[in-house]
Amino acid sequence: MGTPYHLDYHDDSSFRMFFHDNLKDANSRGVFSRRKPDNRLRDECLEDVTELIGILESAGVTVRRPQALNNVPTVSTPHWSAPMGHALMSRDNFLVVGDEIIETPPLVRARYFESDLYRELFTEYFNQGARWTSVPKSRLLEHNFDYSYLIENGYDGPVPADPFFEIMFDGAQVMRLGADLVFNASTENHRMGARWLARHLGPDYTVHEVNVADNHIDGKILPLRPGTLLVREGVDLEDLPKGLQKWEVIWYEWFDKPVESEQDGIPFLASQSIGINVLSLDEERVLVQDIQHPLMRSLERAGFTPVPCRWRHGRSLGGGFHCMTLDIRRRSTRTSYM
Repeated sequence: MGTPYHLDYHDDSSFRMFFHDNLKDANSRGVFSRRKPDNRLRDECLEDVTELIGILESAGVTVRRPQALNNVPTVSTPHWSAPMGHALMSRDNFLVVGDEIIETPPLVRARYFESDLYRELFTEYFNQGARWTSVPKSRLLEHNFDYSYLIENGYDGPVPADPFFEIMFDGAQVMRLGADLVFNASTENHRMGARWLARHLGPDYTVHEVNVADNHIDGKILPLRPGTLLVREGVDLEDLPKGLQKWEVIWYEWFDKPVESEQDGIPFLASQSIGINVLSLDEERVLVQDIQHPLMRSLERAGFTPVPCRWRHGRSLGGGFHCMTLDIRRRSTRTSYM
């Protein structure tokens, strides 16, 4: 479970490319005014995270936390520098497959060394027998990025004339289903990541490439239990692997009531449909944002038990319950559900 300290990001080209679909939205409030998130946002986020941890622990989940930032160091490579980002969205930078923790190569410069905040935890897991791997990181130079998705979706800014694509992807682009992994890839950076993952995991796992989102798949599709998917309206099921097209679908309808109050100068980094980002505790219980009443009714009709929890600033912070958590140990088997 991540930590909500120092919640601002470095507003550079890598940030704007990653959040392009949200920042171009008129409802996103566009660009930074250079005003940082205030203490009210941090304090309310802390309150909500504390409530969430209590719910998880009461459900029998052991909750561990990464190191919290006490200040904002500037991190540098030979090519750029950026203030280090917070570690609130734990799912983004890692992928857990079987007994292996895989550090994924971030797409935003401010997050380049975010995995360092988890190093003491992962060293402990390694000493207990976990495997621990890091995907080769891109240098995140301007010409390493594939701009094709941005251009197809309204970007009209400069594009490097000498592209040299490198591997970039987040763990949250991968949906794990036993022996199958569904990898959302909208750029050549992502597709290189899918190829790396398939080669790395070998014949025991199958990586299925789809293109249903800009980056993270868990804002569009989430498996709730074997045979049941939660899918956001607008996703074409024919874009999914054939095996998933047979699953029962619970449609997440567009939520037309404001899910978050505005804070001047702080852009929304997630869509109005952030409520789809639920967390399955098991095959019956699903952790849901407490204002998502239509979704809770849909879950109940499908035989699930919704567990409501307050989450007031998911749009400003760019994630929901699934994004904020990283399940290191979960009872499962390497079964093919497709």
